[in-house]
Amino acid sequence: MAGLLLLVALVVAERMIPVALRPTPPPLRDGIVRVFFTTPTLVYPDIAEERVMPDYEAALVADINAAQHQVDVAAFEYNLMSVAEALLHARKRGVLVRLALDREVLHEPEMALWAGLLEHAGIPIAWEDSTAFLHSKFLVIDHTLLWTGSWNVTNNGTYRNNNNLLRITLPPVVLNYTVEFEQMFNNTFGNDKITQTPFPLVEYGDRQIETYFAPQDGVAVHVLERLERAQHSIRFLAFAFTSSDIAGAMIARRQAGVLVQGVFERRNARGTGSVLSDLRGAGATVYEDGNCYTMHHKVIIIDEATVITGSYNFTGRAEDTNDENLLIIDDPLLAQQYIAEFERVYAQAQEPMECRW
Repeated sequence: MAGLLLLVALVVAERMIPVALRPTPPPLRDGIVRVFFTTPTLVYPDIAEERVMPDYEAALVADINAAQHQVDVAAFEYNLMSVAEALLHARKRGVLVRLALDREVLHEPEMALWAGLLEHAGIPIAWEDSTAFLHSKFLVIDHTLLWTGSWNVTNNGTYRNNNNLLRITLPPVVLNYTVEFEQMFNNTFGNDKITQTPFPLVEYGDRQIETYFAPQDGVAVHVLERLERAQHSIRFLAFAFTSSDIAGAMIARRQAGVLVQGVFERRNARGTGSVLSDLRGAGATVYEDGNCYTMHHKVIIIDEATVITGSYNFTGRAEDTNDENLLIIDDPLLAQQYIAEFERVYAQAQEPMECRW
């Protein structure tokens, strides 16, 4: 029976894996940090048969297709077949492909199919089996290239939800994520992990990147320290925001005259522990999002110069329990790109889409 199920899965997968010609991804010129946002290409209603591969998906697939030695993937959710296909091709070329995945979503057939295809091809998988989440989202290619952000390796993450993806080629930052992956691949997750990040602070030119992983690094204290230094503005986009400490730091800066604006994902905005009403009561200008699907960012932009982003939601679970990753990037040019994304999401929150269910 198991063999029959596997055969059926493989046949279905053959039909699901895209066979159309791939668009050529745009040249990646900066060689250090590049950001992609899903928002400019989201279409409502999303119809699978009418999807056109966006540039970030094409660029990621191209990077996997160019891999020579190794591809490591840490993912919470996973069903995007273009990535599965690229990983399978890499495996056939002799590239070492390794996965660290959360088992939580295997009850969903598309997730089970995606993981099963790769496992059947001989790709090793380290599973997070506990009630904690392996919520990190990143890929490391050839020890030289990192993709990370709020994006899950899913159709929803790519075609429906507001997300940000960073492509980073700074070797020390890439190494930080390689070291984190090694812990998870060796079945050390959550509170069993230890702080091993070799380069927590990396400078490049007049810019810098700080790398933190939860729960071992005590991420919130670093976020709070940056918020407490805000002089002009705090803008945020939050899928889940229940941290009273982070909200308190924003409220304190609002009371000191700092502009505080934000957007909450609608489904969580009025849930248990949400700080939306606290921020509104303190004079912050905050809205529920206007995407008919999901506003999935976890972003804070401070003083038009600093970006905080990653898989880390502003919650106690992200701080104390889950595997998470977070970057604090001091880079005014990058911050301007995130502000443009904030303004798109903020404007849509004020004039929500007309959703037909």
